[in-house]
Amino acid sequence: MLKHLFPLFPLFPHEEAADPLDAAARSLFGIPYLLPYQKLVIAGILEAAEALRAPAEGGMPDDDRRCLRHRIVILPTGAGKSLCFQVPALFLDGVTVVIYPLLALMADQVRRLEERGIEAAVLRGGQSPAERGAQWEKLRSGRSRFLITNPETLLAAAARERLKTLRIAHLVIDEAHCVSEWGETFRPSYLNIRAIIDSASPLLVSAFTATASAAVLEKIRAGIFGTSGAHTVMANPDRPSITYGAVGCVLRDGAVQDLLAKSERPALVFCSSRVGAQTLARFLRTGLRDKEIRFYHAGLSRQEKALVENWFFSSAQGILAATCAYGMGMDKPDIRTVIHRDCPPSVEAYLQESGRAGRDGGPARAVLLFGPEDRRRLVRAGSPAERERQVKLIEYAEGAGQCRRAALLRMLDYQGEPEAPRYGCCDVCAGTAKNILREEPGLTAFFRRNPRRFTIAEASRELSSGAGPGIFSASEAFKAVQGLLEQGSLRQTGGFFWKGAITLNKKASKG
Repeated sequence: MLKHLFPLFPLFPHEEAADPLDAAARSLFGIPYLLPYQKLVIAGILEAAEALRAPAEGGMPDDDRRCLRHRIVILPTGAGKSLCFQVPALFLDGVTVVIYPLLALMADQVRRLEERGIEAAVLRGGQSPAERGAQWEKLRSGRSRFLITNPETLLAAAARERLKTLRIAHLVIDEAHCVSEWGETFRPSYLNIRAIIDSASPLLVSAFTATASAAVLEKIRAGIFGTSGAHTVMANPDRPSITYGAVGCVLRDGAVQDLLAKSERPALVFCSSRVGAQTLARFLRTGLRDKEIRFYHAGLSRQEKALVENWFFSSAQGILAATCAYGMGMDKPDIRTVIHRDCPPSVEAYLQESGRAGRDGGPARAVLLFGPEDRRRLVRAGSPAERERQVKLIEYAEGAGQCRRAALLRMLDYQGEPEAPRYGCCDVCAGTAKNILREEPGLTAFFRRNPRRFTIAEASRELSSGAGPGIFSASEAFKAVQGLLEQGSLRQTGGFFWKGAITLNKKASKG
């Protein structure tokens, strides 16, 4: 059906009888075949380009032309979104501009294209005028059909003027959920995507993401396409190879260590801050007595990032503590375990990051830690919408009475049912989920034996001396007791003789 669209098709005449899209993917990218949704999206892009290149006097209504021109594609992590715009780029008449949110993601995409012998032009911050000029010349001369960049670079006046001189066939916004999650906070450039579109005047505009609830989808639609409308392609966001779980805790680094001690590797641990990622990596190196543990965040130099990326990509036993700077689009297929030390900002972010696991289709596990700290941090959340998104994810983690995979799909407003799990569904379905904190049984037993004997400072000293459960330092014991006071399992008495002394709350005293 689409063979007439491919000027490069004679490069692989041995594929004459094969499906042209599969043949292109196999010959140019080494992919044995395309998945159904990949084929649907690629065919839609190429057919839309053909229809829009046709003379306008054909009578196609403007609304139909806009719908052909604009698309939102939602494919689950690991479904091969990149191929959906990489394959068409080699056959479209003009340049394909791909906007990414992270330098690490840009570098990863360039690496993958170069592995297939495909040259890409790259525009990013920190380039000299000569370096920038060389990249624009690749595009002007036709040596490259790809421009890999980020929104901040393209919003510069000089870049927008240069865009006007190129024939832009397709402008792609990858990880488009950043329009909603980041545009409102620290990446305002994502609120100006339409200015880039106006400068580039592309034939086609596509927004790609792995996960989007109805609210986020509407923000993508409004932020990128305005009132013009866009055709939406949405696949089932479920990942049947991942087993989901949640663990309550106060001492999160210790909980991560316990999980990793009995989890398959390679493993990826997401932290909410750069300091948290570095601190956790050092803690795990000591606690697990393992040197195959490193950290990754946006504060590393470009060379440092490349070293860590290459190490983790080739490691079969590595543990990487990282911020969201590693998450999007980083394609290590054999990650077996993803742990979230801190609660992500939304279900979209959680599915995006947990979806780093099991991209090879093998068994994988995703665990979200939760505790009193999550509710406390809500006070610092930005807008009411941001707080609402995070509350939903906290409630998901705390809930031990409903299938986690079904709950995640409901949060995305997905109307379908979870696919049959390949290796295990979740801790709720397995009957192993607990809605108590990891430290709770031991500490409530300690205070049941010692009601009203210790203040929090005295209890911390006693617990760190080995009198209580487990092994605590004084600071860890203080934090653990404080967390259970906040959570409600413990309380401080107010009587004259025992003022400030700790005892069990009524609900815990029955245990």
